[in-house]
Amino acid sequence: MRSPQPHRSGGDTQQHFQSTVSVQKLKRFNSLILVFRFAAFCFSLASAVFMLTNSRGSDSLHWYNFDAFRYVFAANAIVAIYSLFEMAASVWEISRNATLFPEICQVWFDFGHDQVYVHVFVSLCPSARTYTRAY
Repeated sequence: MRSPQPHRSGGDTQQHFQSTVSVQKLKRFNSLILVFRFAAFCFSLASAVFMLTNSRGSDSLHWYNFDAFRYVFAANAIVAIYSLFEMAASVWEISRNATLFPEICQVWFDFGHDQVYVHVFVSLCPSARTYTRAY
């Protein structure tokens, strides 16, 4: 949205973008997003690492013998990588006051990937329930 009033200093009639959100509020909001992305990264990475390092005796069943747990591991690894990328993008946005991609592309990128990962984790619920009943 462009400002309807032209600037009058020095005869400059160039119109500038006028934001409804202050820069301070935007930085605070981006910092909050960074904290949530960091938490998602820590939890998904920890889950993937615990699954990889979980070992019992050599004769017992392992997590990779079950499709549901392989799916959970893959989902956690993908989300950890994605969260790492999003943390870097958030740091870029906070430090430079600009998005990594053009703003509309960045919004759709974040929204689309977040929706996909929510769908992945929601779809994990039935497979985890099936495993716990069978075991």
